Amino acid sequence: ANVPFYVIDRVPYTPDVIPTNVRGITSGIGSAMGFINPMDIERILGGFSGKVGNVVGVNNGGSYYMRSLPSKSKKPPTEAQLRQRLKFSLVLAFLRPIRTLISVGYQSFKKKGGAFGAATGYLLENAITGVYPALSIDYTKVKVSRGSFLGVANPELVTTAGTSEIEFNWSNNALADTINGTDMATLLVYSDVLDEYIMLAGAAPRSAETFSLTIPPRLLGQEVYCWMSFVRADGKQASDSRYMEKVPVI
Repeated sequence: ANVPFYVIDRVPYTPDVIPTNVRGITSGIGSAMGFINPMDIERILGGFSGKVGNVVGVNNGGSYYMRSLPSKSKKPPTEAQLRQRLKFSLVLAFLRPIRTLISVGYQSFKKKGGAFGAATGYLLENAITGVYPALSIDYTKVKVSRGSFLGVANPELVTTAGTSEIEFNWSNNALADTINGTDMATLLVYSDVLDEYIMLAGAAPRSAETFSLTIPPRLLGQEVYCWMSFVRADGKQASDSRYMEKVPVI
């Protein structure tokens, strides 16, 4: 069975290796030596990304290349430039911890500048609210998956006091003569107060019409944003994600 993937303090963990010293947690499983370092993931996957000396490595549509850093301008930035920089920083801060989810959800854009770039562009265009400098992300407008695949029908959330669970419900909208009933649900839960994510791919088939996600005790009393999407059983197509609602963990 698949297990949720947690992001705490912007570092990804699997449940069996959540260190005991994260956010002052004094009990738990595993140790700080067991966490998954995002930089290690990059090295394992290959390619060079990031700044080294006067050059920067860039991944564009799956291809890596290097370029020189631009010379710094001596002119002070305009308000428009500062506004755009803030928008970028907000979007990147939200998307980077869920990069793996984005690579699947935006896979149809890999030949059009890359999945992560497409997600960044969508949020910049559609999910920033407010007047500079009081900008923020409108999470109700966020899409963590975009595709033409069969989407989520009649999504609903149910929370029951004392269970620490969020029940995701939906309708099986697969046609009788198709295999869409085997499509797998992807779930995302996010606490903006604690800046923590819970991601679960392959939660349940479309035909199941329900799945209960257990939420860690440290999120009790918090309100969390929830999204859902479907991915074809072979992982090669994804639907648009559906923002569901913001619910309390009780």
